[in-house]
Amino acid sequence: MAHVRKQIRDKVADLLKANVSLVKRRVYTTRVHPLNDTNLPAISVYTGTETSQRLQAGVTDMIRELSLEIDCYVRETSSFDDDVDAIAVQVEEAMATKFTLDGLAKFTVLTSTQIQFDGDADQILGVAKLTYSVQYVTPINDVETAK
Repeated sequence: MAHVRKQIRDKVADLLKANVSLVKRRVYTTRVHPLNDTNLPAISVYTGTETSQRLQAGVTDMIRELSLEIDCYVRETSSFDDDVDAIAVQVEEAMATKFTLDGLAKFTVLTSTQIQFDGDADQILGVAKLTYSVQYVTPINDVETAK
């Protein structure tokens, strides 16, 4: 087994590979992946900050709130906005069908979308960054098991 965070990343990546046809299964579970003309458009799934606290007094379960990032990359072209929006439609619809991620999460909800250019790569990329809040519960002594 692995930390529930990793299980969540993997579940989301599998969901997007199966449902976001515009990226042709180019979904990576890392924020560090070289992107070029041969592997665009693409999606990167990774986790950011997480907060946690005891579910309630006297209970040894932890409720956790995780920031899950889904970055959709396209080539910078005159149709960049339309291209990232088309991918975002498929991402949002796929995520909505499995908002509990098959029981790993209590809920998964889109909290923000940022659309921007990324000029740090060899080429300029258009990026839509979709941020999801994922709430899940684990026993305090077993971070590999979602409740």
